[in-house]
Amino acid sequence: MDMSGRLGGYQRGGGARRDVDEFGRERRSRPHNRKPYERPSRGRGGRGGHGGNQGSGSMVDESNDLESRLSSLIIKVGDKNAPTLQNNLEALSVVLEKDFSKHEITVLRTFRQCVLELPWKAPVYSTLAGLLNAKNSDTGAKVITLMHEVLRMSLAAGQWGSVKVLMRFFALQVETKTISAATLLEMIDAFLQPAAGKMTAQGSCFMFIAMSTLLWAGRALRENGPDELEARLLAVEQFVQAYTEANAGNTLTTVLHDAPPKGVNILENLLATMRAVADGGWKIDAICAPHAMFASELAQATQHELPALEMP
Repeated sequence: MDMSGRLGGYQRGGGARRDVDEFGRERRSRPHNRKPYERPSRGRGGRGGHGGNQGSGSMVDESNDLESRLSSLIIKVGDKNAPTLQNNLEALSVVLEKDFSKHEITVLRTFRQCVLELPWKAPVYSTLAGLLNAKNSDTGAKVITLMHEVLRMSLAAGQWGSVKVLMRFFALQVETKTISAATLLEMIDAFLQPAAGKMTAQGSCFMFIAMSTLLWAGRALRENGPDELEARLLAVEQFVQAYTEANAGNTLTTVLHDAPPKGVNILENLLATMRAVADGGWKIDAICAPHAMFASELAQATQHELPALEMP
């Protein structure tokens, strides 16, 4: 018995092939199976957009769809270190700068979440922030001001993992010309000065964050302030030596969740890494540098001053 009309799919036989269900009926297009930004807009008055203010509802839906797409673009950019990264960053910065005034809250919220939750893409988001700043200094100021406020709040809450990631972001902003080397050094000093002479968990935590920041900012600081960089490195070495002598075998396990097993001095290990990277000209091959592809554009950007950090 021929069951072709009962199995669903395409009916057999001559003529045009039709997409049918298990009862032999033609399938209808189902808008609810489409992606959010492919669905037709509906008014507020009811199903299918009947009744009510259809125009207003359609505008709201379109705005929501656009915000969803903007967020998706920000999240996905740089997922693959492909040859198209330069074009993707340039195109995204143009779109965001154009729509920023209409969707500022969405863009800033998504940007903040990406920096905090996707730290391995810090070079990508720092470059994106730099491009936005180069295209419109007011937009760049809003991005940097927001991230500085998030840093301040993270410090007050003792969220050291977030503090470390945010300081890494600001370290890369020197490369994009969004902040000056002097501004970053002031931020680093905010961690170095309270740590000096304090062989405590908090002091070692501050030092760890300062050292991590210097590791990411070393190349830019060597070009823009080599003497200042050397002075901070000397302060780091003095602290690590004193800390090692006073806390043999202790680690930062109780302060930072990613510290190595007890018995390994993370500050000593990090200092050794810093020395090796410094000897190599502060170049780290494992870290991509997309900002270099926009050197001429970023060179014309406005640099922003930031308020002094208040340490807990």
